[in-house]
Order: sequence, then structure tokens, then C-alpha cells
Amino acid sequence: MNMSKRLSNKKCDVTKLFDTLWKEANQHRVAILIQNQPDKDKLAELIKRKTDDFLRTFPFRDRLKLQPDTKDNAKALAARNRGNELFVPMQGKYLESLQHYNESIAYSEPGSEARALAYGNRSVVCLKLGLSQECLENIRLARASNYPARLTDKLNKREQHVKRSIENDAQIIPRRVTHTPGKYWARETGCPALQLSYETHANIPHLAKCVELRQNSQYGRHMVTTQHLKAGDVFLIEKPYANLLCDTERYKRCAFCHNEDTFTLIPCEGCTVAMYCSKECMDQAHKQYHRYECGVLRDCWRIVGHLLGGMVGLRTVATAIASFDQDLEGWNDHLNTLDETKVNAFTVDWNKATVSDIYDTVHVLATNQKRRGRKELSKLIFFTSIVHLLLLERTELGPLCDSNPARSKLLFDLLLRHVQTSLINKKGVYHMTRSKDDEEEDEYEDNYFGYDRDDEEEQEYTDYGEETHAIAVYPLFSMVNHSCIPNVAPIHLLDGRCAFVACRPIAAGEQLFDVYE
Repeated sequence: MNMSKRLSNKKCDVTKLFDTLWKEANQHRVAILIQNQPDKDKLAELIKRKTDDFLRTFPFRDRLKLQPDTKDNAKALAARNRGNELFVPMQGKYLESLQHYNESIAYSEPGSEARALAYGNRSVVCLKLGLSQECLENIRLARASNYPARLTDKLNKREQHVKRSIENDAQIIPRRVTHTPGKYWARETGCPALQLSYETHANIPHLAKCVELRQNSQYGRHMVTTQHLKAGDVFLIEKPYANLLCDTERYKRCAFCHNEDTFTLIPCEGCTVAMYCSKECMDQAHKQYHRYECGVLRDCWRIVGHLLGGMVGLRTVATAIASFDQDLEGWNDHLNTLDETKVNAFTVDWNKATVSDIYDTVHVLATNQKRRGRKELSKLIFFTSIVHLLLLERTELGPLCDSNPARSKLLFDLLLRHVQTSLINKKGVYHMTRSKDDEEEDEYEDNYFGYDRDDEEEQEYTDYGEETHAIAVYPLFSMVNHSCIPNVAPIHLLDGRCAFVACRPIAAGEQLFDVYE
């Protein structure tokens, strides 16, 4: 199934706007600042102050076309009409029409006819594809959304037809799938669960004992194996601290568990970006992070430009705020006394690690801030400052920070830190996809991490390849250095974890290398 279009808009690209402004004025201002302030940490504070002064009068909201993400039945109708155009009997592109119906559901107001009709349309797609239980679930959702009385007879007939089909099929083929549409479904492959290939680390149950963290002047922090690894050996199975569904998958996958439940997704009522496979996933997402990003997520995707990987930095901060129960003062006190040189993900006892312990392993990931040129650093501060302002304007973080400037500063500092750590340490989460050779793809829209594409001559068979559906940050695996000739590779599991395996024999004492995206 084709992915939805990216939300990014080249006309609203914050990085391009910054480049224009830099040429006009900012370069001279920052040049003066850096001459008088060689300390990069203090320089960032100076640039932040100048950026704040600039944004107070500059119409950045108009230039970037920023606006609250609200439900809109007119946009819902337009999306449903696009789906109807693709839904042509016998020749219909049913799966493509389905994503437009999902878009219509995401935009529609709760309890509106627009939403009810989109659910009704989605039930027809399910009927065409022989998905009886999914069809009935959409009929239920349509009724719960006040399906119009004038069309009730049609919906009732569809329901009766599906129930008769289920009864008839049950006599011939016993139903093997026990999943109930609209309920969270823990995916299984039917194969034994993947396990570490060697004895586990005493304090890190998801890491093989033979893997160690070392540090020297040449490589900095890096991972090595103390024993020979064979190709295919699993040495780490890690859960990400934070992950974020790519915007191209928003009408195809659950925004929380990332399961591909296109036929029964339900919308977040606060935005038009997030959809979920179940109420359970929706509630978990709201509790764990989405409440702090819901009002800004669409605009952030629209303006992010080439800072795409930094989007998971926003998710990291939202996740951390939720895990600390909004106790920003306590969190700030903790960070002020934290000795970052003593934080080591390999010495943490993960069997009994606290929320604070786990966050610390992410907090100390490299930012490369001191290595950045003044223009690059200014660009990141410019983007982060806008995201910071939007969070204060549109989310519950605003009232939380209004009465306390220290909280607001902490929020900005964390955003800037994790936008930078995410740009460096992000990992793409992939799934296998089938792509026909005669389909032309837009590289900018679909290629999240800039991989080279095959330009082989047209073939008659179907190719399979990896496609990114999410971005994630892993505290332990982020210690692995880059090489253009890697010796390890990720395998993304259906439960959200990632297994890291040796992709060739690795000798004892050899460093582990990944290829950075």
C-alpha cells in the first residue's frame, strides 16, 4: 500500500526561512557575538536571547503558515471524496481509497455525519476485501458516530449480509484468527521469540555479557565484543526510549504500537495526525507523551525541513515530562546535580532502574553542540525556539511554565538538547515492502534517510525492500560507532523492540560498527 504524502511543505520549511534570514541579517549579528564569546555554551545562550528578541516582532507564524490543528468537516468531506474517486467497482484502488477515508475520519468532528459516512465507506472497503469482522467494526463505529437515518437501511443490509457470510463460512472453514478489531493485538510471528545468543549481562538483561563499553581518545565511547561472534548472533535486544511514527504512515498504522491496522483506526480527538488501533493504545499514548505534543505535531512535521530526524527529540522530551509526572522543578534539581561523566548505560542496573536512571542514559547522548558551526547552531536554536513557543501556546505546558520562567527555560534547554541528540543517534524502524518496478516514487517524499535507490533496468518480477515507518532512539545501541562497512545490523521486532545482530564474523576484541543514517 502506498504511504500518505509527507506533511512537510517546502514553502513553509523553517530551515529555508532561516537560510534566507541568515543571508539578510543574522550572519552579521552572530559573527559579532562569536567574536566576543568563544565559549560555545554561553554562545548558545546569547543566540537564544537574540532569537527571542527577533521572534517577538518577526511574523514567523504568517511566514510559516502556522495554525492550530483543528477538526474540519469540510476537509473531511474533501478527503472522503478523494477516496470515493479511487473506489471504482472492479477496478478500484481500494487500499489507496482506504487511506483517504482514514484521513476523512481524522479530520472529522466527533459525532458528525462526516465521520459516520467515512466509517461507512471504510466498511464497504472491508466488505470488498472479505474482511468481515473489520466490516462489522466499522458499521458499529458508523452508528456510534450518528450515522444518518436516511442511509440506515443500506448499512443494515450490509451488516446482515456480512453476518450471513460469517455463518456460512464458519461451516466450511473454521475461523483461525481470534483478533477482535478495535482491540489492541499483540503481534506474533508464530516462530519462537528471538533470544540473545550468549549469556546475559548481570545488570542488563537485554545485553549479552560479552559486549562491553570502552572509551579512548581515538574512538570515544564505543562497544567491543570480548568473544568471537558468528554472523547472525544476537547481542542486544533493546526497547527504544522514544519512537515516533513517520508522518507518511499516519493513516496506515497505529501511532502508539505501530501495528498496521489500516481498516479499523480511530482518531485522536485533539489533532488530525495521530490515529490508533484501539482505545487502549490511544489512552497509553496520551498518558505517556501525546498530551504534550498533540497541539503542535502537525505544524512541526510541516516546517521541519531537513531537520527531520530531530522530530523524535520532541517525542523524547514529551516522554520524559510524562515520566517525571510534570515535576519540572524536581527534574531541574536532578539535572543540576547530575554528573554526566559518571552516567553510563552499561553500569546502570536495568533490573531495577528508576525513571530517572533510564532518562539519564538518554540525557548524556552526544549533542555535538560544541562542534557545530555558528550558522548550524543558530538554525537549530531558531527551529527549537519556534517549537518551544508553540508548545507554550497550544499545550498544557503553557500554564505550567507561565508562572515560572525556570520551567520555561528547562523546557527549551531539553528541546534543544534532544533535537541535537536525535539528529545524531536516531535509528529508522523498518518493515519489508513490496514495490513494483513500474511505479515511480518521489525520493523526497518516501526516502526518509537518504538511501541510494536502485536504478536497475525494468524487471518483470516484484522487488522487496526496506521502508521506514518510524524513528527511534536507543540508549545502549547509540554507543555503537559508525562505519561505512558495518559489522552489525538491526532487526526490528513486531513488539517494538530492536534486535542487533552480527552481520559477519566479529573477532574477540573487535569494535562493533553500525552504519549511521
